This record gives sequence, C-alpha cells and structure tokens, in this order.
Amino acid sequence: MANVNVTVLGMNRLGTSFGLAIRALNGKPDHRHTFKVTGCDRRAENVRKAAELGALDAQQLDFVAAVRNADIVLLCVPYSETEDVLKLVGGALKAGAVVLDSAPLKVPSLAWAERYLLRDSDGDQQAYLVGITPILNPSYLGLPEDSPESGRADLFQDGVMIIAPAPNCPPDAVQLVSDLSDLLGVKVHFTDPAEHDSIAAGMEGLPLLLQVALFKALRDSPSWKDAQWFGNPSFVLATYRLIESDPEALGALLYRNRQNLMHRLDALMAQLAHLRDMLQVEDDLLIGELFQAAMNDYAEWHMARLRNKYNTEPDLSEAADQARSSLSLFGAFLPSFRPRGKEKKSRR
Repeated sequence: MANVNVTVLGMNRLGTSFGLAIRALNGKPDHRHTFKVTGCDRRAENVRKAAELGALDAQQLDFVAAVRNADIVLLCVPYSETEDVLKLVGGALKAGAVVLDSAPLKVPSLAWAERYLLRDSDGDQQAYLVGITPILNPSYLGLPEDSPESGRADLFQDGVMIIAPAPNCPPDAVQLVSDLSDLLGVKVHFTDPAEHDSIAAGMEGLPLLLQVALFKALRDSPSWKDAQWFGNPSFVLATYRLIESDPEALGALLYRNRQNLMHRLDALMAQLAHLRDMLQVEDDLLIGELFQAAMNDYAEWHMARLRNKYNTEPDLSEAADQARSSLSLFGAFLPSFRPRGKEKKSRR
C-alpha cells in the first residue's frame, strides 16, 4: 500500500470537492493507497472552511511549503493567478510530481509549465503538468456557486475528466491522471490543448461576452431607469457571472484566448443578424419554427449531458484496457514515480 500526498492549491468549490472526493477513497474497503490531502489558499478563511467540511488532512497558507512533498498537485486557483502560482511553486516541486491544472485555458499553462517547472542540472524536466477540465455531476449544472461551502464529494460523480496533455508529456504522467479519474469513478476523454481552448472560447468565453453585452445594452439604454424594476429570473440567470466572478480572472481568460473567441463571436454575430432579418419578415411562424428546431437539438444534447454519453463518443475501451494493463501509476512505485524516458543522462 502506497502513501500518496496530494496538495490542492485553491480552495474554491472545485478544490474543496477534489479534497472531499480524494479523502473519501481512504474509506473504501478495497482501497490500495492512503491519500493525504493538504489544502492551500491565499485566504485563510477558505482553507478553514474546506477543513471544516472534511476536505483536508492538513492546512497551509504557504504555497511553496504546501507542494514540497506532494506527489500530485491540483491547481484550482483563479485564472488570473495561474502563471504567478506556477512560477512560485514550480521549482519547489519534488522530482516526479504531477500538476493537474484545472485552468480554463490549456495552451498558456503548458507554456508556463515549460518555463517554471522543476528541471535537473541537464535541463530535463522533472515535474510535469497535465491540463484537466472536470465535467461535473449533472445534478449541479444549475448551481454555479464557487465558494468552499459549495464543495461536494459527489461533484464529479457521473461526470467526465477532460485530459489535455502536451504532445511531449510523458505517458506515465498522463496515465496517472487517468488512473486517478478511474478511482474517482469518472470517465476520461482526451483532447488536444489547442482544440480544448478553441472549444472553451465557445462554451466559456462566448457566454461571458453575452452577459456583458446584454447588461450593457440595457444599462446604457434610456429606458434603464424603468427597466431595472423588471429584474426577474430570466435577466438574473442571463447575467449572474457579473456578480459572482473575479473581473481580473475573466479579463485574463478572454484576452489570452482572444483569437479563438473572435472566431466564435463572428459566428454568433452572424446568428444575431439572421435573427434580426427574421424579425423583419411579416411571418409570425418563423421565430416559432426556429425555436422548435433549436429546442429539439438542445433537448437531445441535454439528455446526453445528463448521462454524459454522446453518440460521437469513440469506443476506446480496448485501448484503455491495454493502457491500464501496461501502465498503472497507482502501483507500488507511485510515491517514487519517474516518467519513462527521463532517466539521468550518463556523462562520458
């Protein structure tokens, strides 16, 4: 049985939920490893609240001290802090440590990892970063709160772990993330980091721009003095990120993905122009037909999302079985994990 040290940097909903889910593994009757979870955040209150929920074995406010003995580091800090945190802790990681980066963009994080993560005297990287995006339990789709108190041990249940490694990432580091996902009962889906960020521009960035544009269009209109009295759920749900999010983090997210975002924005503007054209036509059925078609497609997607099972999903079971039989990082050698192909160079 191996002892696995896990450090969570950032005790928001995601970080707290990771702590709860990983610590719960120790209580399973067939568990082969003991996980110790250390939580760290710039705000002492967040760490304390996560500990009170049972997400942590140890509490830290010093990021460097928190990662020194970690086998696995889960990075869950606000996006505007991602580079600074990697720069701060990169050299303090022990050899063989794997950082699971939950940042909404993967390409910038991989570049920062190349720059800041631990290297040996020959310049070979000794600690590794793998991009992840947890697709959450469908039960929590309508609950966007991001505080430690909103952490849940079942946040990942019936979910998917999107894994976006760099092309040169050691296979063992990728397999570690896959193995951990398996232990958490989460399906795995692999994607290219650049493709991930293109998709994120549509699924994360575009809704943010829509919320800003919608509020600004109404707030700056002459009728706002009266319109503000009409703030019912439709308006609040369409603009909630303007009160629950960090503006610096949102600005960094949109700016660093701006090329992908502009392509998505062009497509949206074309749809809005089409809607405007339809409204000018004297046919009251056109908009209804548009809604019917969209609602049918949305219902199909929504049912697939509730099951996290999609008709475009390839059958990877055979490949996954082969990978697990040849590479299992949750074997006896996990605490001294060294990715293959990175042995010390011999000097002549």
